[in-house]
Amino acid sequence: MKPTLALATVFATTAVAAFAQNPMEAFKGKVKEGLYAYKIDMDMGQMPGIPAALAKQTINIQNCVTKQDIESGQLGKRQEGKNASDCQVKDFRMSGNTASYRMVCGGESQMTADTLITFASDGYRMNMKMAMNRGGRVVNMNQVAQAKYLGACTK
Repeated sequence: MKPTLALATVFATTAVAAFAQNPMEAFKGKVKEGLYAYKIDMDMGQMPGIPAALAKQTINIQNCVTKQDIESGQLGKRQEGKNASDCQVKDFRMSGNTASYRMVCGGESQMTADTLITFASDGYRMNMKMAMNRGGRVVNMNQVAQAKYLGACTK
């Protein structure tokens, strides 16, 4: 898998796992259905196997968020059919349009992610600091994701 695809998968995985948890009910009404453009800035630091030139990347993707996605908490689409059931949201706090929480994943996806997300009328901005276990080594990664509402889905 190419590094950028792998990292887009990490973002999608994190989004689904986070939004699928019960505390995320507070996010309903903060996101509207439609097409979103995501700009994801990643700093992978010293991730093994990633050349220094690729340690910092920006990925731009689009995703259609449906009413059903919002109602079920599935705001990101999970890649490769992996199960997010081994992830739990802890220390969830919501104040106005800003939420913070820690996500802890066990199993194959051992990871912790401290997240701060701020909602606006045209999307949201998410800052995430992750620590992932890759082959017994802890790898740190930072992500800043901006989701901008583009309008109705075209499909």
